[in-house]
Amino acid sequence: MTNYVFYDDTDCGGIVYHSNYITFCERARSYIFFENGIFPHEISSEESRGFVVRSVDSKFFYPLQFADKYEVKSKVLELKHTSLNVRQEIFKIDSINAKNKIESPILSFCATINLAYIDLKTKKPSKIPEHLREILLKYL
Repeated sequence: MTNYVFYDDTDCGGIVYHSNYITFCERARSYIFFENGIFPHEISSEESRGFVVRSVDSKFFYPLQFADKYEVKSKVLELKHTSLNVRQEIFKIDSINAKNKIESPILSFCATINLAYIDLKTKKPSKIPEHLREILLKYL
């Protein structure tokens, strides 16, 4: 997923808030499902299941700033019956600010995120449905 850093993503110095890197990763994971035409949470009168974050191991390398263009790359590291581990990396790839132009992508942030698929009513693990597994397998 490619996007720009907007004003509301930044502090008064134009640097992206640390928590927004997690937001950028979350959006990129959502786009994976949206691009495949599905809503990843099953909400009906009988069933209500979805992904929740269990843990995030993150590292910051290079700050993104207002008007930077960035790309989030996602890779499924491990896909189990009820959970998965995803590595997401955010690269600065350009900027519309002439002072911030770059020659090659710069790794800004990376995270390994553990997601569990749960029954949203009972909060207990649930098997990831086959149609979601098929999409996630494309990212292995």
